[in-house]
Amino acid sequence: PPPPGGGGDGGVRHVTRFLGFGRVGNSDKKNKWISAYNVTPVGTLSLEQLGTFPQGATQSPYQPPPPSSAAPGPPAGGGGPLSKTICHVGNLPFKLTNDALAFAFAQCGEVVRCHLAQDRDTGKLRGFGFVEFKEEAAARKAVDAQGISVAGRQVRVSFAPERRDGKRGRDGEGMTARKRFEAHPLMMRSADCWFCLSSPKVEKHLVVSIGEEVYLALAKGPLVPEHVLILPITHYGSASQLPDAVWEEVEKYQKSLEKCFREKLGKTCIVYERNTPSKAGQVHCHLQVVPIPLDLEDKVGEHVVECGAQCNIEFQHNQNWRDEEDLENYVVYTVPSTKATQLHKIPAGQRHPLNFAREVVANLLGMPERADWKNCALSVEEETKTAQDFKELFRAYDWSLE
Repeated sequence: PPPPGGGGDGGVRHVTRFLGFGRVGNSDKKNKWISAYNVTPVGTLSLEQLGTFPQGATQSPYQPPPPSSAAPGPPAGGGGPLSKTICHVGNLPFKLTNDALAFAFAQCGEVVRCHLAQDRDTGKLRGFGFVEFKEEAAARKAVDAQGISVAGRQVRVSFAPERRDGKRGRDGEGMTARKRFEAHPLMMRSADCWFCLSSPKVEKHLVVSIGEEVYLALAKGPLVPEHVLILPITHYGSASQLPDAVWEEVEKYQKSLEKCFREKLGKTCIVYERNTPSKAGQVHCHLQVVPIPLDLEDKVGEHVVECGAQCNIEFQHNQNWRDEEDLENYVVYTVPSTKATQLHKIPAGQRHPLNFAREVVANLLGMPERADWKNCALSVEEETKTAQDFKELFRAYDWSLE
């Protein structure tokens, strides 16, 4: 680090300690080859502790000299204007929910929404997040407060940097607080998504079970009353993009549903997903689960291949389809009880029949007239009743209630 007093840009710098050990067997008793020391995680230190330099601190010998040309830019943490209603919260536990985060900050004022930052590859929490308050005074109170605890852990709170327009580097002037929050570069945009649980567009009366990573919802315009969707709580575009931990929970729900249908209805089930570009530009992964008669269990693969051949759509058996490279647009059918899986990879730029995936299952069930979900639409009252009936059917198999 720079000598005490900081690096001249006003940012907080913390000390890196280099430990020097002597060679094993050396005769100089002053140079030990063993040592004991305590390590304090950086995440547990306050800003004041991070900025405190112990006696004897020196400039890092590995610090590169500043460029001779170009003026120094703003700190990487975000120079420029700060938001007045959105707070950055650090040192968060790695097992937390948005609701728990909102509850912890409700003491400061009305919380509009929260976001927990996640690793895009693994889906695991990264230990920080954002809280948006309705009033500026509430955000100020959160920043000024001392000792706010979330799930037993003291957190660090500061105002989040305003988003800059990525095209021209301009601040988002004229944007409402909500728009700025949704457009924040670290936010997952979910306000316009029909399936993100944090979206106001979610029809919550259709939700029948909520796990840790995944939830179940009744399908709109169901093929049969027990037609449900398996959806990740976090916004992912397709099942091929899901982290392993999320996919494991998807499979857990598949097994529970298959067992429920087999024992309660005397049926098995088919699971299918159609992942193709949408005019809306934002697709939320959803796998359709439909119970089918047991005598169709071993006929699904042949039926899917035949239906595809009629439309010049080629399917291939592939149980490890999620391991396929460059898997972007596709249609996949799986029978969980037999692991039989048929995959069609849609070539880039090729149009795919919009209703093909559902038509295949409708024809399998001998219900071609129900291929269009709009012909099967229910009223809100009917949907609510169907969802309640499914909850009762699935209750004994719903592991999320344990």
